[in-house]
Amino acid sequence: MKNSKKNYIRWVQAFLKRISPRFLYPFFLFLRTFKNFKKKTIIKKQYIKFSNNLNKINENEFKITSQNNEDGIIDYIFRTIPNNKYFVEIGFGYYEFNSLNLIKNNWQGKLIDFNIEEYLALKKNIGFYYPKSKIKLINSKVDKDNINDLVFFNDINKEIDFFSIDIDGNDYWVLNSMKLFNIKIICCEYNHWLGSEKKISMKYDPNFNFVDNGIFGASLLAYTEMLSKKGFTLIAVESSGTNAFFVNNNYLKYFEKISPKKSFISIGRFYNDKKKEYIFENIKKSKLFIEV
Repeated sequence: MKNSKKNYIRWVQAFLKRISPRFLYPFFLFLRTFKNFKKKTIIKKQYIKFSNNLNKINENEFKITSQNNEDGIIDYIFRTIPNNKYFVEIGFGYYEFNSLNLIKNNWQGKLIDFNIEEYLALKKNIGFYYPKSKIKLINSKVDKDNINDLVFFNDINKEIDFFSIDIDGNDYWVLNSMKLFNIKIICCEYNHWLGSEKKISMKYDPNFNFVDNGIFGASLLAYTEMLSKKGFTLIAVESSGTNAFFVNNNYLKYFEKISPKKSFISIGRFYNDKKKEYIFENIKKSKLFIEV
């Protein structure tokens, strides 16, 4: 019965997308998601930590609407440094992303994602639950050639307090191509399957599509050294081993610099041993990574 209902919903969704992509289809997505969106945004803080290899900054971790414990680290950072409450985030789920708690706290910003369903669902939900918020949503694929236009169009001199990127692929090359001079904090997902010792990244592929097989992104060491050359320092690794935080060196005095090797975390908490073994073997055989 459940499968029949799911198949029917998928059929209706596909039909509406075909006959009314600008009105009925977005409205249908809103009807499917608004209860879940509301439920997620009023959830209580969760304080579970996923590793014992932690730094002092990790004491501030908690989860509300981020994927893991990024909410607490973000909250601590912006209680510590001056800010204008402006963010840009690339790559999101409609109810779970790093900037959603900021939107709840009256931040302004820009959200960019390639997935049309996530984009439409979030646009409708933000418009319904936060009608006074000043959030610009953009549905676009991001690459190293268009990143600066997407982020800075009409905002070239605007200071970005918080920049988050999670596109499960060319993240390293996109960041490497960005103008970062007016960004205070960068949050990016590193590929924890790649270990702590090597400075490696996936080869740039503008047509890359993510598959959960370990082939994506770059190692924490690769991000740390690349961003160091651009004036940023590693200050936090979230305890699930997913996201790392880098501060513009103009604000480094407020934080403790940490080592990408000593602070490295790799857990893969949603994966059983068989899946982990498959991913490590797949990476070992892959020719899609290079030293950077």
